[in-house]
Amino acid sequence: MANLHLKTLKCIETEDWLRHDDPQLAVNGANILLPSMREGQKHAIDEYHAFDGDVTITLHETDGLPGDGSDFLGSHTLSEEGSGILNFTKDGANYQLSYTLTRS
Repeated sequence: MANLHLKTLKCIETEDWLRHDDPQLAVNGANILLPSMREGQKHAIDEYHAFDGDVTITLHETDGLPGDGSDFLGSHTLSEEGSGILNFTKDGANYQLSYTLTRS
């Protein structure tokens, strides 16, 4: 059994040209509710997720416009214990997610 602690998400650069994003983070497909973010903002997530095996963390920017869909900002799969920062830099965005992964 492993435990993932998601600490903070920081927006370095938004994907949306309107200068605010609606990020959607997912851990092994389970969505995490996040507020809208602007460049320079940091959001404390402070959530724990238990899992077996590897864990995949994905970030999208959800567009509120009909038919616009969402923009894929990146994905990371973790298997090793430790703490760090994951960078999500696809589609012109730049987000940093801090985390700690432990195994028992």
